[in-house]
Amino acid sequence: MSDDLSGKVALVTGAASGIGAACAALLEARGARVLGTDIRPQPGQFAHDVTSEAGWDAAVAECVARHGRLDILVSNAGTADFGSIMDMDMDRLREQSRVHVEGAFLGIRAAVAQMRKQGSPAHGSIIVIASISGLKPIMQTTTYGTAKAAQINMCRAIGVELGRKGEFIRVNAVCPGGTRTAMTEEMFGGAAYWEAPDSFAQLPLKDYARPDDIAEQVAFLASDDASFITAAHHIVDGGWVLTA
Repeated sequence: MSDDLSGKVALVTGAASGIGAACAALLEARGARVLGTDIRPQPGQFAHDVTSEAGWDAAVAECVARHGRLDILVSNAGTADFGSIMDMDMDRLREQSRVHVEGAFLGIRAAVAQMRKQGSPAHGSIIVIASISGLKPIMQTTTYGTAKAAQINMCRAIGVELGRKGEFIRVNAVCPGGTRTAMTEEMFGGAAYWEAPDSFAQLPLKDYARPDDIAEQVAFLASDDASFITAAHHIVDGGWVLTA
């Protein structure tokens, strides 16, 4: 059953708040042993810069030292950037690529290496938190959306590659729409924006997601119920991606 992750070990990045915190809490509630990491870690979490290859090696080693193995990676750590094309510069584009594309790439490599050490054929589930802005042009998200589109295609490519090698490491992207977190509240002027009906009137389900909504999809993909799902993206957006 998808609510049983007993015996599995997960590493969740960006776990100090928002979607990452919700994912770490839900995976643990369903039986997994979890190492949460963050560039600004909470007590008990591991300090981790996802743009550093050495940082990834250290995070995976810490996970194995604490819990003995690694079965699930949730690559969630990220940052956002909004503005028109003329507001952007190369530094902002490179920062989005560095955190989202290079960070996910390094994490997937480190996780696959560890999962291969644990058995042959290797088993595991890798879940990258992308965005619907990687699927649909959304105003003011040029640098962010470009990086998220790269994440989605990376998951497809690596998922196919590993499957064709006869391995059972599944790689999937989860694509949230607007999700209400402390970070997004701050970016959009506080709670009032997220509670105003006009701000979500175009959404079929008439509301924004909460971190727990995204965590539920992650927990499913981490579970054995999703054992035949790989190289795919999974939209959790209340129907936003299909609206004008």
